[in-house]
Order: sequence, then structure tokens, then C-alpha cells
Amino acid sequence: MTLAGKWQQFCGLLTALCCCVMIFPALAMNSAVESKCHLLAHLNESKDNVAKEGLSLPRWYELHHRLLTLLTDEAGCTLDVIGSPWSRSLTLLQQGKIDLMLTMSFTEERNQYADFIGVHYLEESVLVLHKDYVNKVKQLSDINQLPGSIGVLRDAYYGVAFEKINNDPAYQPFLQYANSLTQKLNMLQRNRVLGMIEDKTQFLEWSRAYPELAKTYQLSLTLHRAPVYIVASRAGLSEARRQRLHQAWQRVYGKEKHLAILAEFGWSLE
Repeated sequence: MTLAGKWQQFCGLLTALCCCVMIFPALAMNSAVESKCHLLAHLNESKDNVAKEGLSLPRWYELHHRLLTLLTDEAGCTLDVIGSPWSRSLTLLQQGKIDLMLTMSFTEERNQYADFIGVHYLEESVLVLHKDYVNKVKQLSDINQLPGSIGVLRDAYYGVAFEKINNDPAYQPFLQYANSLTQKLNMLQRNRVLGMIEDKTQFLEWSRAYPELAKTYQLSLTLHRAPVYIVASRAGLSEARRQRLHQAWQRVYGKEKHLAILAEFGWSLE
């Protein structure tokens, strides 16, 4: 090889080396950025809103907060939690402005924007009615025989039977929509509704916290039983980040730490 050829080869090697020096730090920086994981989660209640309604923060607020922390700690992420109305949070999740939500029932529509990370609870939606009207309602469609309305959470999913009446204009006078579980309870306490649709465990918790409810309102019908999920925003989180959350939840679900949190609040996986 001529001297000119050797010089050209040396220059090529030097150029490649310089590129590596420039590229590798950039890759390291990108990796460091990806490893940082800070998530924003929604809960349907907030201390301020509950206080405005003159009520106490429900125990499941703290339970749900602990479950979110269990997940994010296992995934190596930090967490902030905000309280906002359920329907608004659904929109924010679609837009990628919040990352996580809990107690989400699976529907094909929601699956378009929410990645169902894992089951965290088996929900039982029930109709709760004033004791004077329990015998009037044999099935959900009979609520049109009531002299008033029932409280429901806006944009909640309570099963097929509820979806039918929710989409029927003739039933709209019999449905009173609330933006939070606390607001729905407040309507019940202030006699603005004759009943409400609620998760059975949550209603039993309300009854424990407010004994007058147990004296006046009874479980009337079971409408829907299904698992509910922790979900992550498809728009806000990369597939890799969502897979990281999937794997983290699989590692803790049903294990010692998870069961200990549930037991502390009197909940179970069944």
C-alpha cells in the first residue's frame, strides 16, 4: 500500500473513532432519559372536594393510592396523584395528559386508548334503593316506576342492562348524573335521589361510615360482576413503559405486599 493509501486508511479510522465518541454518549444520555419514570395518576376523589361536600375522605381513596404506589415502586417509577371527575379523567387519559387510572371496566372503546395493565379488583355493581321502594323494582328497567331518580357516576360502566337504559331517552328523567362517588353519596344523603348504582363493597363502606344510610337504603339488585383494571394511557406512555408496568404488576399481584395492603383495609382479591 502506498503512503497516500495508508494515510487515507488512517483518516478513515480516525473519523469512525470520532463518530463513536460522539454517538455513545448520546446513546447513554437517551438511555438515562428513558430510565427516568415519573407518572401522573388519577383518583376520583380529592380531599378538597370531599371537604366541600361535608363528608369524610373514603377509605378506598387511601387503598387505591397505596396500590398505585405499590405498582410504581415495583416499576421503579415516581408518582404524583391528582383528584378529578371520572369523565374528565377519561378524557385526560385519552389525550395522554395523565398516565394511570384504577377501577376501569374493560370495553372495546376504552381499549383503544387505555392499556389494561392488570386486574386489581372484582367489582359488583348493585342498585341501592330507599327501603320504601325496594319491592317496586324487580329489574333495572323498573326504575321508571319510581317517583324520583337514582344517582349514577357519569361515564361509568355498570354492565349491559344499564347501558340499555342509559342510551334510552325515556329513562333520562330517572338518572341523576354525578361527577364523583362523593357527589353521588351527597345526593343520596340530601334526598335528591331515591337510590344509586354503586360498587357493593364501596356501598358497604359508606354504610359503615354513615350508619344512617344502612337504616334507610338497601341493596336491591346485582347488575354486573366483572374485574376492573389498572390502566395506562396509550397516548401518554410508550409501549416499552407500559410493558414495564405490566411486568411490575404481575410481580406484585397476589403476593405478600399486595395482600397485606388489601387485608389492612378489609379487602380481598375475591
